Amino acid sequence: MTTPPPSRAAERRRSTGKAHTDRRTPRSAHRPVAERRAAVEALLAEGLSDREIARRTGVSPSTVSAVRKG
Repeated sequence: MTTPPPSRAAERRRSTGKAHTDRRTPRSAHRPVAERRAAVEALLAEGLSDREIARRTGVSPSTVSAVRKG
């Protein structure tokens, strides 16, 4: 019996070395809101841009802007 060819996902994992992640759930959704807000506020205090803070924390730039205004 022959083995079936690898799936596209398996080929992608092998080529990138990373496992597939579900893109429908942002990684920041797994942390409590207060924890995300504290992380954003700490980076705001360092003077980083909204875009850079969003990239580092996994939230959207508009969320960072809302925290800045709030």
